[in-house]
Amino acid sequence: MEPTQGAGPGPSSTRLAWVCGACQRECIPIRAESRCLCGHRQREHDPEHGWRCKCGGCTCRAFFYIVAQGAWILRCRCKHKHTEHDPGSRACAKRGCTCAAFDSPWVCNCDHGWAEHRQVEVAEAPSSIGAMLAAAAAAELDAMQAVQRGGGSGANG
Repeated sequence: MEPTQGAGPGPSSTRLAWVCGACQRECIPIRAESRCLCGHRQREHDPEHGWRCKCGGCTCRAFFYIVAQGAWILRCRCKHKHTEHDPGSRACAKRGCTCAAFDSPWVCNCDHGWAEHRQVEVAEAPSSIGAMLAAAAAAELDAMQAVQRGGGSGANG
């Protein structure tokens, strides 16, 4: 099937989502400016190659979302920053630290801990704002016509 010109991203378009395994909610949107364990942004990772980091010299093999708000960043239970952990093994790289893998005591707004959440790849359906507006207008027009006909199909007066 040929893609429709101007219809938005193609059928293979994907995005990353941060989902709670306990309540099945998408808690925080992962955007281009979201941070990875390696310290780079999501936009600096290549979705065509498993979200591998594109920054020279970075050993990150796949984007690993780290919750951040402004200057505040998530810390590990070992009290070290995410950038002080190896992006490959996720173990703490600080000398003398025995932390085997990044893990945070942080609790999300959904009332579940950081460890309950997973980063998943979600396929996005191709759409555009014009298509969504047209669908909404068509639904509104159908409802108006049903009222004009006396309440919808099957009502002949």
